[in-house]
Amino acid sequence: MGRKKFRYQGYMIVAAGFMCNFIIFGFAFTFGVFQDFYLSKGGPLYGKPVATVSVIGTLATSLTYMVTIGNNVLQHFFSIQQTMVLGSLLMAMGLISASWAQEIWQFALSQGVMFGIGGFLTYLPAIVHAPPYFSAHRGIAMGILFSGTGIGGLALAPLTRYLITKYGWQWALRICGITTFVCLLPATFLVHPHPSYVATHKIKSAKIEVLHLNMSLVTSKKFIFHMTGALLQSAGYLIPGYYMSSYGQTLGFSSNEGAVFIGINNAVNGVSKVIVGYFADNFGRLNMLLCCCFLSAVTVFALWLVSTRSTLIDFVILYGVVSGPIISLLPTCMVELFGVQHYQSSIWSLYFCGGVGTFL
Repeated sequence: MGRKKFRYQGYMIVAAGFMCNFIIFGFAFTFGVFQDFYLSKGGPLYGKPVATVSVIGTLATSLTYMVTIGNNVLQHFFSIQQTMVLGSLLMAMGLISASWAQEIWQFALSQGVMFGIGGFLTYLPAIVHAPPYFSAHRGIAMGILFSGTGIGGLALAPLTRYLITKYGWQWALRICGITTFVCLLPATFLVHPHPSYVATHKIKSAKIEVLHLNMSLVTSKKFIFHMTGALLQSAGYLIPGYYMSSYGQTLGFSSNEGAVFIGINNAVNGVSKVIVGYFADNFGRLNMLLCCCFLSAVTVFALWLVSTRSTLIDFVILYGVVSGPIISLLPTCMVELFGVQHYQSSIWSLYFCGGVGTFL
């Protein structure tokens, strides 16, 4: 009976993690749709530098990763449910507040900073607590969990474009904010830590350790290389997504078609995470990570740099296939490299490095 209960809790965490990824990165990765409108003649930021406006989306995504450094502190003061409810509320309020913004700094604080900090609070618990529930099928479980980013992008990119066209950008933000809270609130009650984590946490609860890390681990070459890889991957991963729509318009595609490209890229991305997760369990998770990293670089150099309509379509699909699984393989490989006993105390470092790369 106990084993069935653990299995059920593992499935529930995967479902919660899927929904968190669906909403958090579904909206974050489709910021290109908002950015495209903000910079248009009818947009609130018309005439502003593109690079400056892109900081809004960059803050949202990078802070979702970077402030994970505070995870070890928060877990001593708040329950998982309290943390996730607060995060869901912050994300919703960030989007709703942005609907009254007129200046870049106002968008940056609301749609950027508030959304990003709320995203961290909601996103990390499922990522931290899911892997111990799985062993042989950890790759496909984490692939399903992270596939929410792609499926979210598929659903939310066209939806965002439709809402902006139908109701205007202000009501689009308000509807997105309400949707965020309504969808994420149920997920907060599905995340429960593995019994092994509960036992360890009780032992350590007598004293608060901000950075409870094994120094021999974090100073090892293996750890440093893995963190450097996370930083470099994040530094390049989101750039095509942010500019996919506007770049497509320079080749003659419409803004609606540009939003569809973002959706297709995210859909392929989501499906690929699950498929690659299956192969990772059977042929080696590190092997698949290396393969995806190499093919992502080849895809960018071979297709993005060739300015034709057909190569952009090819890029939208192929980049989604080979780049998306890296996000689910990086934490999965951490368990493989350093053991599940070190995963929960050091996973924040992976996302902190990823956040730094995203911001840069």
